Amino acid sequence: MKGKWFKSLTLMILLISLFSTVSSGQAVWMDGGLVGDKLLTGTHEYQELCFITGEPVLLKGTVTLPTVPTDKATYSLKYTFELSNAAKGITLERDVSFDVTKTVNADIDQTSYVKKLSRYDETITTASGEYTLGKYTYSESRLEDNTPAVDYFSGNIISERTYYLNGDYLNNQGTVTYIIDAKPLVGYDHVYGKSDTFVIKQEIQSSKPNPNYDPKVVGSKEFITWTGTVDIGMSSNKTVNYLYQPTDPQSISFRGNYFQITSEENVLTYDYSLPIVNNGTVDTASTKRNLGKNSLSKNVILESKALITPRIRDIGGHWAEREIFLLTSLQVFDVQKEYFVPSATISRLDFGKALVVAVNGVLPTPTSTDVIKRMRPGVETPFLDVLPTDPEYHYMEFLKKSGLMIGRNGYFIGSEPLTRAEAITIMVRALGLEYMAPAPPYSTSFVDDRSIPEWAKDAIYMANEIGLVTGTPEGYINPKQWVRKDEAAKMLNNFIEHLKDAITYDYREKILNR
Repeated sequence: MKGKWFKSLTLMILLISLFSTVSSGQAVWMDGGLVGDKLLTGTHEYQELCFITGEPVLLKGTVTLPTVPTDKATYSLKYTFELSNAAKGITLERDVSFDVTKTVNADIDQTSYVKKLSRYDETITTASGEYTLGKYTYSESRLEDNTPAVDYFSGNIISERTYYLNGDYLNNQGTVTYIIDAKPLVGYDHVYGKSDTFVIKQEIQSSKPNPNYDPKVVGSKEFITWTGTVDIGMSSNKTVNYLYQPTDPQSISFRGNYFQITSEENVLTYDYSLPIVNNGTVDTASTKRNLGKNSLSKNVILESKALITPRIRDIGGHWAEREIFLLTSLQVFDVQKEYFVPSATISRLDFGKALVVAVNGVLPTPTSTDVIKRMRPGVETPFLDVLPTDPEYHYMEFLKKSGLMIGRNGYFIGSEPLTRAEAITIMVRALGLEYMAPAPPYSTSFVDDRSIPEWAKDAIYMANEIGLVTGTPEGYINPKQWVRKDEAAKMLNNFIEHLKDAITYDYREKILNR
């Protein structure tokens, strides 16, 4: 088993070296498409399906990607596509520029984005002629909810565009119009990964003058037309997983350690209803349809990172050994202590600090200047019982500002044991899900529902809904019971797994397969 695991890890590291220049895959265009490896030219491999001739044709080529700024309220993005399919004799050239406006509402921690097309040039050359983009409309907006643990977003795209065959609006040999509706457009971003998923519905309308049209003949049609529909699903998911590698040598100071493996999977699906095409010509007389599905995918390992290995003497064989070892490897729990004492109760400060690290990483150590600033007259500490010189001040400040822990009557009481109701409430606040509970009055499914404090009921309800907590086999949640350290490890591990795994299924499989 050890040898097999080592071979797998070796393969991963080899792949990382091969794909070290791969950029994060992303949905870059409303027709869907897969971004691939970065080339020496600075462009990226790219592929998408083209339907303008009435049949699905896979185009491959390159796309030039912009750098997306994170510190500007307004910015521009430019993409350049050069694609082709030699066997079908089709080439595509597309230049697209967007103007993005970002508006932050700090009062409710939400950010809105409005994306407008400022430039859009496209030419598609086919065996029957050249299709030139003549007109378009485009509107894209999204709302991002910024919670302590996750930035969620939802949006949509509404667009319409028309191509002219061998000409322009006044003089052409036909038109093709795409009517596009993309909703939902959803995703998230957190320390364990990010996702971008959308479903696009396209209606394609083609019209060409009928060279055999005779107005004197009954039933003679002035235009030859066909229509098609295409449903496109696109999902780009970056995820972090943790793989444990035991050490083989006997004379080594640690038994093993975790590796943090960051990978990305991009999935593109098409479900289409198109006319029958014979020898490159649309059979407009046929009542049959070309019905089909197609999918493209790409999976790339982006990074492998060795985590520190804790030296803990009292967790061997414990039921929570794996959770405790992983969380100390991630520095969610203190790594400097030799004894974890799993059965001891966890304090409010220790749990709060652990959750901060779980959602944000280890906070930078304050400088002496930071401490001096805290001690200036008029500067309020986050809680009445917290001194400016407290070594954990920055963690308690984070907890207060983010709304994860609000204290009791202005006091933090960090050394006091934490109850299960408090722990669950803090985790659900981090996910921003407490507002998704039903309007009161309602009851949870737990036997001891009446024992749940009113302030914790929404959180406990939602934690049970998403599988974050399940209660005892007998159906009790025990809201007022103090949390032991091993239980805290299990809770926080469930919290991280929800971010890494459950949320990915929710945002990809449910959306693409519905």
